[in-house]
Amino acid sequence: MTSQHASAAPSSALDSACRAFSVPQRIQASSLERSLLAQAQHSVLPFEDGDIALWRFGLGPQVLLVHGWDSRGSHLAGYVEPLVRAGFAVTLFDLPAHGDSGGELSSPVHAGRALSAVAESLGPIHGIIAHSLGSAASLMAFANGLQVKASAHLCGPSSLTPMVKLQALGYRLDAEEQQQFHAWVEQHIGCETSAADIDALKHGLQHPGLILHDPADRVVPFAASKDLHKHWSAAELVELEGLGHRRILTDPQVIDRCCALLISAPTAGARA
Repeated sequence: MTSQHASAAPSSALDSACRAFSVPQRIQASSLERSLLAQAQHSVLPFEDGDIALWRFGLGPQVLLVHGWDSRGSHLAGYVEPLVRAGFAVTLFDLPAHGDSGGELSSPVHAGRALSAVAESLGPIHGIIAHSLGSAASLMAFANGLQVKASAHLCGPSSLTPMVKLQALGYRLDAEEQQQFHAWVEQHIGCETSAADIDALKHGLQHPGLILHDPADRVVPFAASKDLHKHWSAAELVELEGLGHRRILTDPQVIDRCCALLISAPTAGARA
């Protein structure tokens, strides 16, 4: 929990909920992932409270891979080779307070700003493949002006308000603590949670999309993808059973389907 909230003498459950929302685990890359990253063009982008670490592979229209909470960009490594082979430049990066990037605090709103900054630094973006938190960040970036030719979204939340409520319930906060938690979240992200809900973001969904989700996902409810699909007429929703929240990242058929979407999208005229 931040120092601003410490003076309120919160319960241990409330304190834990605040920390879980704002302080991700910093996951180290595996030896196999490090071997892949060593082949990339590595750079850092100054951003707010800490530099963002980026790795770029290949040449061609730009594709961004956006990871989830308690994760890192190299967890989407399976998408690099097929996209580079198809003629794309592929950039993966670590969101604020994740992986090799700087900072101590994060959130979907922080992640959305970081994604927008990365996209602006790279120029026109052809497409995005995003998982979980990365999907939420992408929706915010689209609403704030990022334009792509296509994007794929794996097991992502579509609205922040219900996720805040779900986290409060997960920590068994009572009614008063739930109100305190919601207020703390809005202080942390610098806006009302409704500003990160699909009703406020749907105007950015002007391109073809692919939404993939396991109905039995225990981390992000499948209802989030159904709600996203309801507000996104140009997107296809695919139910994938047995993959959970994280195995979906490395499933060969999922990788093929996401890459096929970006390959089929026209490459001319994208703007970041």
